[in-house]
Amino acid sequence: MQPFVSSNQQHSIVLTSGANESNWRDLTFQDDYFNGTSWLMQDRKLGSWSLNFTHNYRDNSFKAGTLDREQFVFSVSGEVPFQLATHRLNIEAEAAHFSGDHNGRSGALSGQNRSDNGYLVQMRGNHNSLPWDYRFRFEHYGQDFRPRGAVVSNDRRSFELHSGWRFQSGIRLRARAQLFQDAFETTNRLQTRTYGVNLTGPLLTNWYPGLNGRLDAYIQNRNNSLRTTSALNQTISLNLNAPLPHDWTGRLSVFVQNNRNRLGRSGDILTRQFTLGADHAFNIGGWRGYITPGITVRINRKGNNDSEDIRPALAMRMNQNAHSLNMNYGSQLQDRRTSLGGVDVNTHTFNMDYRYRHKQHTVGLEANIRGRDPQPGETTEAYRISAFWTMEFDRPAVSLAARGAQSFTGAAASTDGVQSSTLELAQLGPGAPASFVTQQLNLAKVNAGTEQTGFTVYESSVFPEVFRRQRLVLEYTADVLRRSAVIIDFDDVGNRDSNAQVYERIRQALIQELGNPSRTFEEGEFSDQLISDVNDESFFRITEWTSNQGTIRFGIPRRLDGAVRMEIQHVIGFGSPRNTLWSIEEIR
Repeated sequence: MQPFVSSNQQHSIVLTSGANESNWRDLTFQDDYFNGTSWLMQDRKLGSWSLNFTHNYRDNSFKAGTLDREQFVFSVSGEVPFQLATHRLNIEAEAAHFSGDHNGRSGALSGQNRSDNGYLVQMRGNHNSLPWDYRFRFEHYGQDFRPRGAVVSNDRRSFELHSGWRFQSGIRLRARAQLFQDAFETTNRLQTRTYGVNLTGPLLTNWYPGLNGRLDAYIQNRNNSLRTTSALNQTISLNLNAPLPHDWTGRLSVFVQNNRNRLGRSGDILTRQFTLGADHAFNIGGWRGYITPGITVRINRKGNNDSEDIRPALAMRMNQNAHSLNMNYGSQLQDRRTSLGGVDVNTHTFNMDYRYRHKQHTVGLEANIRGRDPQPGETTEAYRISAFWTMEFDRPAVSLAARGAQSFTGAAASTDGVQSSTLELAQLGPGAPASFVTQQLNLAKVNAGTEQTGFTVYESSVFPEVFRRQRLVLEYTADVLRRSAVIIDFDDVGNRDSNAQVYERIRQALIQELGNPSRTFEEGEFSDQLISDVNDESFFRITEWTSNQGTIRFGIPRRLDGAVRMEIQHVIGFGSPRNTLWSIEEIR
């Protein structure tokens, strides 16, 4: 409901009620249901303010050892933009109170009849004329602050300071200082201090034109009050992409991490990983595609942790009219050397996916083969072959030619000195002329892209608040944009955020820019087995928005190479959300 609407102020009241289940096929309303209300007031001078209330009830579970749990959460939040001298600032804050039950700290009874508070303050800003932006964030969540569905870390206090500078060459420099205090309300606090720097864009262009990459380095110290933990982590990672002769594109990744246990050498480990890969397009008998060979070498040293892993891989993708064929082969040869209790294991995987599409029909065949040979141990093999036919009741997406010419005008990305990632992605929709896209990229100072198997790839921090590797990917057809995408990796950058928190932070940024999603499809829960859950198709995350040019989808797709990452794609349309192989397989 939207009452009391005026020229200077707007109000919005939302009432919601629903049930939640990790698997929608087993939905039982009384097991886990929500009720809530929110009152939002937006004023031109006072900013945006909201009052929120949420109620949740969860039934007990004998298997999980939990009791009946009922929760009430009250919160007030606000966001106020303002100008201070030559800086444009935005302050966000929220205070929340939790009352009720949770799963417990030391058994189910320890979670009954609890109450606690949570606080968040964030200030974002940028200079009016300089390409400089910054962000400060403070969070504190009590030991018993455990609302159902909230992606927060209880019993933690954190301070984060981020700052970025964009050079004329297109290189983006970002620095960060972070302090996390876990187990804050106990006698054994764990402090984690992280200092890092990040460079993305056209690196080393004076020596190698066309080179595009990302360099990230950080130092992390962890200590607890009882001095049973004292560790130092030094990490540096480098990812480079560059065009090579004879229509090849090369990829190089270097990862070096030194973990030092200050209380003794038993936990010390030095990890060095090198990945070399290449992509080459081909056209044979009407079949167009690409081939990607690659190899990864991982070496661990120090103490009793010596080991070596070699991972050769080969991928191929082919298309001919309505036919498509994807194949991926990978091996992992593990040599544990002096690792205590280590077992040498050789693993081989082969994945194949064939599809034929005709109007609303898709016929396909998928095969997965896995072999594992431990020394010592027993060799095992696994096979899975799936044949399917799918008919879409929705109308198929309209082609670019059928849509006809569209008008693409207006300023691109944000001109306030801070890149507006979600606005860019919404504007870079299917059918946009290449000249318009180039204008948007120039305004955002995004340049020096690398051609990779029919795509143009830019190493760029599209979401400045997320310190993960991000790549902007564009696909053209005859000087017209066919697809735009952002790929965000779950890589090691020293943050204390979980995968669920990173995912939710990006989704909230998209919701803030694009509004309420058109469709959400979720199954399963985030866990330490995220990689296997995604590849077993027991975990799905898809959120979609309808745009003027098509559909924007954000989620975690399944890939033939087994890698897990987040992707945002803007295309004319997607098929069924049950088709989990929607990743851009060409970009590795």
